[in-house]
Amino acid sequence: MPNFEIIPAVDILGGKCVRLTRGDYKQEKVYSDDPIQVAIGWTKFNAKRLHIVDLDGAKSGEPQNIKLIKKIASRVPVPIEVGGGIRKIETIDELIMSGVDRVILGTSSISDPALIKKVCLKHGDKIAVSIDVREGKAAVKGWTEVSEKTAEELAKDLIGLGVKRFIYTDIMKDGTLSGPNIEGIKAFAKAVIVPVIASGGVSSKEDVEHLKGLEKYGVEGCIIGKALYEGRVKLEEIL
Repeated sequence: MPNFEIIPAVDILGGKCVRLTRGDYKQEKVYSDDPIQVAIGWTKFNAKRLHIVDLDGAKSGEPQNIKLIKKIASRVPVPIEVGGGIRKIETIDELIMSGVDRVILGTSSISDPALIKKVCLKHGDKIAVSIDVREGKAAVKGWTEVSEKTAEELAKDLIGLGVKRFIYTDIMKDGTLSGPNIEGIKAFAKAVIVPVIASGGVSSKEDVEHLKGLEKYGVEGCIIGKALYEGRVKLEEIL
């Protein structure tokens, strides 16, 4: 799968590498006390990009693990993309200056369109927006609230502001190992005209192959979390 990116997720909560189920902070499983070593480990299996999430930041609305993220950026030999509570242009500038390849915005994309427009003008392809979906509607504030807009409506608004890439996460699938929402991802990718990265529910090599089948609609990769940590998917095999 040479062009389709397989992106391991490193989710940070309380300084540890964890996974949540459906974004529920009460359903937390700790996999390591050292997210830096976890990140380095995935690159040893030839991961070409890493997806880093500051879960403390996503919950509080302000990044809490920037020092740790900067250390990861300096220690791994591949590009990293980072999300979680990033809502200020100063934070975005700081992350990109410190070697982060791509900054992922979430809630701010709904509450602050002026910010989106400004950072897309300044940083272009280094900005992605995560559209987190619960039953077709976009969820915000660490997935704790649902907006009135559908994922597709929100995406089209954001493209008008200059957004060039989306990460599509089906919340009800995330961390469940129940398979991705192929139809939802396909419908979303067909509705937008920019690349989409799929996230949520990957549980097997077959799931990855099904997602790769959506490349023709603009799906350029997928993020894998729990399936890797639980050993359901071997990174070296799918790469």
